[in-house]
Amino acid sequence: MDRIKNVFDKIGSLIPGYKGYAERDGRRNCDKILRDSISAQLSESEKNIYSQMKEALKIKDKSKMNELEEVRKETNTFLSKVKFAPYGATGFFSDNQIKEDELFSIYQYDFDLAESVKRFFELSTSDDLVATKNQLKNCTEILLKRNNYINEFK
Repeated sequence: MDRIKNVFDKIGSLIPGYKGYAERDGRRNCDKILRDSISAQLSESEKNIYSQMKEALKIKDKSKMNELEEVRKETNTFLSKVKFAPYGATGFFSDNQIKEDELFSIYQYDFDLAESVKRFFELSTSDDLVATKNQLKNCTEILLKRNNYINEFK
């Protein structure tokens, strides 16, 4: 497989502009992998919250169950937003090309989002609903800032 890839890279090096296209494609793939990883953590967080809901149901704590259901729904909504967020690259022939420093800012948002979702995942098994809700809000704010930043270039 590496040999085939090397042949394609050699052929691609003969085509003007191919290198930039390949780099953008690589960034899109990286973005997809990160997005899938974050989505998987959010899905697991939702399962953790659902497990807590079942425990609250066993002890007939309707208040806690309702609070947990609210957080679970917000988690599910956020998960959808992550899955369908804009990619951090412009089209190859786009008039608005993202510069390296702008791309770095997008990567920083992605890193911050990944760290924030990791913290939310850790909190999703705790009884501290206030901290869990606050962390989910933090995740949502980071994604919103990221998406707004990217949309400036579209």
